[in-house]
Amino acid sequence: MSAQDLHDSITKELGAFVRSRSATFTCGGTVPITSPGKDDPNLINVVLRWDSKDSSNGIAKLEFSVTTSNDSQKALLKLIGDCQPASFGYKGEDVFDESYSKAFKMDRSALSVDFCPYELGIVDTIAQLLLPNAGGKRRRGGIKAKLYKLNIYSSPSDLFKAHVDTPCPDTQFGSLVVSLPCHHEGGQLVIRHDRHSSSVQWAAFYSDCEHEVKEVTKGHRITLTYNLCFAPGVGDVACKNPTLNSKSLPLYRKIKEALAEPSFMKDGGYLGVMCYHAYAHSTVEGYRKFPSVLKGSEMAVYSIFESLGLDVQVRPVLALNKQACRALEDKPPGNLIGRKMQKLIINKQSVYDEHMMEFLLDKFDGEWLEVNWLTDRRQRNVGLVYCAWGNEYSVEYMYTYAALIVCVQAAEKRVGHQ
Repeated sequence: MSAQDLHDSITKELGAFVRSRSATFTCGGTVPITSPGKDDPNLINVVLRWDSKDSSNGIAKLEFSVTTSNDSQKALLKLIGDCQPASFGYKGEDVFDESYSKAFKMDRSALSVDFCPYELGIVDTIAQLLLPNAGGKRRRGGIKAKLYKLNIYSSPSDLFKAHVDTPCPDTQFGSLVVSLPCHHEGGQLVIRHDRHSSSVQWAAFYSDCEHEVKEVTKGHRITLTYNLCFAPGVGDVACKNPTLNSKSLPLYRKIKEALAEPSFMKDGGYLGVMCYHAYAHSTVEGYRKFPSVLKGSEMAVYSIFESLGLDVQVRPVLALNKQACRALEDKPPGNLIGRKMQKLIINKQSVYDEHMMEFLLDKFDGEWLEVNWLTDRRQRNVGLVYCAWGNEYSVEYMYTYAALIVCVQAAEKRVGHQ
């Protein structure tokens, strides 16, 4: 296979993956917390309280992280003692089979915890990354995370073999699993969709993703599970969410592998992803919200390239109309791409063919770039309106497309540095 064939193959594969649901079937990250007895305004405290028959007031508590102190270990053992064996659903029934699933559980009605996925931005992150590709008519809304239960997987052999969840309410589309800090070995949560895998500390994933909990070989793995359900309304959030780990995104590995291949964009240049989702990118209110309002795979692509240290920007791509194509027969190769997002341009003066190039460069404030496109054009907005004079006077317009434009270094500079 020639270098060009390999380049084309990688481009095609990467583009297909960006467009697919596999690009964002899961996301995850970490949340730093304070140690028991310490107070740090930049970190959160996590305290679990639950109904306990052995406690004098009927309530017991455990502060995280779990330490080796007597009080902490005593509270941990009390929590384990107050839990019940966990069943799992099979053919519409709750069954027990320790060869397939061995764990303990506590229902939400018996516990309370001051870990809030809303305050930490986790739910907003899930809304941007998973909700747009979740499918169904409800996907334009937001997310409600409902605490479902607490699970404990203990050594030497607790586990949950590979399985797919059965969504409980009809609005459920996924799950959020939060692993609370308690020392253990093994017990990794592994999530798969279309043969891709990702191991994370907190994880959100679609209901149809196969997942498993590896065998715990030492200590205790304590998790909170939330049902993720569709809900009306979702706000804008910033892309730089400290709770999100870009490496947890399935797309991260694909992009990193492509950039590590010397035959892919050997001389460097620009990589482009046309936005699949609709944005009001030619209005002042709309374009000022970028990149915060990016959704699904677009949010994933932006976060990943930024985490890899590459320059990635949301920029408008101008679609030339018939007059412009006729007038610019000798135009430079590539696309006319705006240097930054901009509002709808309205020009009341007449534009003649011979002045088209000058007009576009002046009014649109763009540059001609050859871009290695991973996806095709999708959603468009009217970006430019002007008066034209040919055989007769007319009002003409051109569309713009929002796109992620990534500046990629030459292979000799980037390979070995990713």
